[in-house]
Amino acid sequence: MTAPARRTQAERRSASERALLRAAAELIAERGIERTSLRSIGARAGASRAMPAYHFGSKDGLIAQLARQGHELTMAATADAVARDEHDLESMPMLDALSTIIETYLEVFTGDAPPEERAVVVMWGATFPSESPLPAMVDSDRNTHRELTEIVRLGQDDGSVRRDVDAAVGATMVMGLARGVAALLLTHDDLADARAVRALAGETIRAALGVEQTD
Repeated sequence: MTAPARRTQAERRSASERALLRAAAELIAERGIERTSLRSIGARAGASRAMPAYHFGSKDGLIAQLARQGHELTMAATADAVARDEHDLESMPMLDALSTIIETYLEVFTGDAPPEERAVVVMWGATFPSESPLPAMVDSDRNTHRELTEIVRLGQDDGSVRRDVDAAVGATMVMGLARGVAALLLTHDDLADARAVRALAGETIRAALGVEQTD
């Protein structure tokens, strides 16, 4: 029998970072930001206390990576959902693409949300107090807003989004709708049928931003 191949240093580093990010997501989802320390993250991941700082530099650096990971998971899930429906996200009218992205984002919060996604919502809420800034999360929110603004602009270019809507205003409305509904689905999953809520969110975006069809 041949001995199993040894992992490279890069593979070991990647595996360690994934374990630390999962541990951070679990703890933040359970305890919140303030009660989650780098030391506790290392302990949950089964690593030394110094490993989180070694990989991410600081708690804010780890939070920034966790926010990026949450965004990547949402976009990957959106691509999968579009592929299942035998559509191509890039060829869809941008208004339809935007609605699909938001509906898929909300689908994540139906049932048992992954700790990474729950942690992102918890971190978003932690940016509200004026004396508890989370620069990494604020930057992540601004990046998300810029991306949504660009999608609205592209929708105006392809004729699916009204031209009289300010793109930044439209992006703010969409982002606020998604975050608010996500928070409610996460904390009060018995308020209403989640599938109907997601569908209505998509209809609301189309109705608010879509070009009125004339016969």
